Amino acid sequence: MLLGLSILGVWLEPLRMLVWALDGMLVLVCLLERTLTPNPQSLGVSRRVPERAGLSREFERVVRIQAPKGAQGLRLELREVFCAELQASARTVDGQKGRPTIPGDPTHGPDVAILAEGVNSFVRTYVAGVRGELTLGDLRLTLRGPLGLLERQTVVRGLQTIRIEPPLTNLKTILQLAASNRWQDLGVRRLRKRGGLTEFEALREYVIGDDPRLIDWKAFARRGFPVVRDFQEERGQELVILVDGGRRMGATSTSGSQVNWTKMDHALDVGLELAAVALQAGDRVGFGVFDSRLRSYMQPLKGAHHLGRIKQAVFDKLPSALESDLARALRELSVLHRRRALLVVISDVADPLSISLQRRALQSGAKRHAIVLATLDDPSLRQIEEGTLEASAAERAVAMALANERSECLSVLRHSGARILDTLPAESAAPLLTAWLDARRGRRTSKAGRV
Repeated sequence: MLLGLSILGVWLEPLRMLVWALDGMLVLVCLLERTLTPNPQSLGVSRRVPERAGLSREFERVVRIQAPKGAQGLRLELREVFCAELQASARTVDGQKGRPTIPGDPTHGPDVAILAEGVNSFVRTYVAGVRGELTLGDLRLTLRGPLGLLERQTVVRGLQTIRIEPPLTNLKTILQLAASNRWQDLGVRRLRKRGGLTEFEALREYVIGDDPRLIDWKAFARRGFPVVRDFQEERGQELVILVDGGRRMGATSTSGSQVNWTKMDHALDVGLELAAVALQAGDRVGFGVFDSRLRSYMQPLKGAHHLGRIKQAVFDKLPSALESDLARALRELSVLHRRRALLVVISDVADPLSISLQRRALQSGAKRHAIVLATLDDPSLRQIEEGTLEASAAERAVAMALANERSECLSVLRHSGARILDTLPAESAAPLLTAWLDARRGRRTSKAGRV
């Protein structure tokens, strides 16, 4: 309106004085608004993020803002710079946590609130789509004046990192069930115990599902809670886990709760779970990642703390663009680790032109170690082949051809002297635990079958 009066004042002289008066009043109001709106730099700002989070698991970022007296009741917008591998899945809306409501905006808009007395918390939930060290960057604060005529901004410089690791979602349950020998609840096929229970090892607290015949009633009476006897059945051994980090392990899942996980993500997840169970059982566990060479290697050690060291060494290892060379990885391993061990390789079947090289590598390695090769199939191709996923005739034909090719390659690998597992990435834990238990009981097999 003031702009219209100014234009009319060009031709109508009586309006000029009114326009000048209104302009002066506007200037005074703006000056007053500026005076009543404190500088956002006066706000006390702190940001808290967890040190680590699991892949595809939500974690919260909390920004706390201490508002000075003059800023209370004013509207504050908080925008944050974050790396492209993070996705905002929920944010604060007018002080209340809610789902994002701004489609097309990768930031899902700012966190907004009316500043209250004391500390104001801005909560945003993120999900990481890749492992490694990811970053949260600068914060932009926009404080709106009480009349809404102007806004004052400032940028709080800062960079924080968060480690995105394999989530090991079922690790706690697996360890509890393994401690009570309830392997069948993990999907592990029950094995006949050779020789029965042997040497007494220790007393431990009763866990639901334990055999009541193992309860030590005298210890129960002394302690006031159920206690069972543990018996040592297998001797500790050395377990070395090698995870393939080559090109073929970069294939991603297209459905399920672990969508966009690569085969390597699944391999690291199940490899670390197997390592945790073995460490709990008293085995010495080593861990390595390879592609065209051995990229990292942790010597076999005992103890629960060793799992944390392994995670620290491999959490940021991603599939490379290089072809995997299992033969070279095994040669390098033979230099680093000379004692016989159970060697678990989590990889994929090589292409038909390289399958003979993979077989010879396994044959050579089997002379020194007991080898288990867990090959990870493609879930989508298997669903198309089995008819559980809708697909065109051409897609079905391709899936069946690839399945036949894979079956032929597995037949070649069966003659390598290694135990071959053919499993889906998300379902490989039980077959690997079965193979590990077989090895501890001195049983070996080289048959390959789907799981």
